[in-house]
This record gives sequence, structure tokens and C-alpha cells, in this order.
Amino acid sequence: MLQILLTIVWLLLVPFGCGLWLTAKLPKERQSMGMILLNGYLIMIAFFQCFYLGFLVAGSISFKLLTWLFGIVIVLYTVVSTVFGWKTIKECLPKMKMKEAVALKSVFVAFVILQVVMRLHQQIFDGDDAFYIATAANSYTSGTMNYIQPYTGMITQTLDMRHAFAAAPTWLAFLSKATMIHPAIMGHCVLAPMLIVLHYLVILQVGEVLFKKKKNQKYLFATLVALFNMYGYVSIYTAQTFFLTRTWQGKSIFANLFLPILLLILLWLGDQTKEIKIKNVLYILAGILMFAGSSMTTMAVVLLPMVFMLGILFLAIYRKEPWMLLKGAVACVPVGIVGLLYMLM
Repeated sequence: MLQILLTIVWLLLVPFGCGLWLTAKLPKERQSMGMILLNGYLIMIAFFQCFYLGFLVAGSISFKLLTWLFGIVIVLYTVVSTVFGWKTIKECLPKMKMKEAVALKSVFVAFVILQVVMRLHQQIFDGDDAFYIATAANSYTSGTMNYIQPYTGMITQTLDMRHAFAAAPTWLAFLSKATMIHPAIMGHCVLAPMLIVLHYLVILQVGEVLFKKKKNQKYLFATLVALFNMYGYVSIYTAQTFFLTRTWQGKSIFANLFLPILLLILLWLGDQTKEIKIKNVLYILAGILMFAGSSMTTMAVVLLPMVFMLGILFLAIYRKEPWMLLKGAVACVPVGIVGLLYMLM
């Protein structure tokens, strides 16, 4: 019972509280319960990446200290965010009209539940579990980071920078420590279903922009995406394969959560026609996303800013606003610092 309560706190309540303040700064039409939760996860992961990189640069391997420092700071931020952004809940509640498009909603929800149930039932074990789960388990049991080799169990003599800069396994270890659930169970049975739900929350937000004149069609759009995800196993390297078989791994979270949210931000920037302050919030959100995404896989350090700036380039040309390029470049500064540290170390 305690584990269930802690899971609700750390995977639902804390991220939801973290996302309230930032979501309150978004345009009213962009605010929703799903967006609050998504923003909260981005902020939570970004905070963790900041602490993790600080420990990495300082040469500290103390996972126990990282857990306590990050845990205290993220709880404090959750309280502050809730105090300044609690009114966002009032704005979002009227939008939750359950009577509209009942049939489309039901089919979509059924597909999501099916994927969650099959993900839990099949319990697919991927070869990278030997790295991801073992790395998280090492931190969880030993209280250290990047100190024990996941494949051999021996003490690390030299730091593997390619993997050390990706904080995803350590983040998994933190969630395990905070909820008192073993990393293998956390990854396979708890975090995986949550990530599936988060993915479809993003898809619904994308559908909201693409079908703003016929908003009920977003459920049809999301259902089609769900079908593509279920039948996207045309190779072992597709985003759909990663999504349903390697759900909790950093590369999968990058491809199926961070890239779609980045696409969503670009769609919002293309759709936004007024209030410069609101546009600036979207650039801040993009900066947080790219920095948080760098914790999932080192390839995100290059791919996220590259995709973002390519989209900004097209938008700047289409809208004849060259200042968009400068603002986009500023948004890339945090992830650029991560890339610089990676090259130096």
C-alpha cells in the first residue's frame, strides 16, 4: 500500500504540481490537464539532469546525496508551482466535456488500455535491459553512480562518457528509491504504462492543433496513431518498436515523447499570431524540453536542437520574422552547454 501511495505521489502528484506554473503562462486554448502533466515531467526531468550533470562534472558518484538534494528541491518547486499556478486547474476543468464524441473517445481509450495491458502482460525483455536496468539497479542498491560496470559488476576504472551523460537509468533509479520499488519492476510495470499514457496525451495535443475547426476529430487522429504504433514493427529500430517493446529506455522516451512535444511546440509557434510574451513562453518550454531530452540519450544533444532550428527556419521564412531564429538559438543554449561539456569531458 505504501509503494502504491508513493507511486501516485512521485509519478502523478509531483509532476502535476511541477507543471501548473508553466502551463499557466501558456495561452488559454493550450491549457489542459494533460499539458500540465506533460510540462511537469519535462520540468522534473530537467531539474534532475541539472543536478546529475553537476555531480558528474564535480566527479561525485554519490547517488544517495543526489537523491536527497533533488528530492528536496523538486518538492519545494512543486509547492511553489502549485501556489502560483493552481488557478490553471479551474481553467482546464471546463474543457473536460465527457459527453462530446463519446464513441470516438471510447475507441481511442480502448486502444490505449489495450496497449498498456499487453505491455504489462507480455513483459518483453530487451537486450539493453542488461545495461539500463543493471545501471539503475547498481545505483539503487549501492548508492553510487557510474561506479559499477553494468555488464560485469566490476568497479569502473574509466568513466564511459557516452553512457554517463545520459541520466535516464539514474532517473529510473531515483524513482525506484523514492517509491521503494525495484528498478526492474519500476521500468517494466510502472513507468512503461505511464509513458504510454504521456505519449498519447501529446498526440491529443497535436490533434488539437491540426483539427482545431473539428476538435472531435483529434480522437480519430489519435486512434490512427495508436494503430500505427501497434502495427509499426516493420523493423527492430522503428519508433513504434521502441515505444511498445523498450518503453522505459531513454532512446524510446526521446523518440516517442520528446520529439512529438517538440513538434507540438513548433505547431504552436506556427499557429500563434499574437502576444509576444506568449511566444516567449513557448521558446522557454522548448529550451526546457531540449535540456531535459539530453538526459535520455546523447543523440538528443544534436537531434533536438537540429530539428527545432530547422522548424524555426521554415517558420521564420514563412512568417517573415527573422527574430525567430535568434530566439530559437537562445532556446538551444542549455542543451548546447550539455554538448560542450560532452566534448570537453
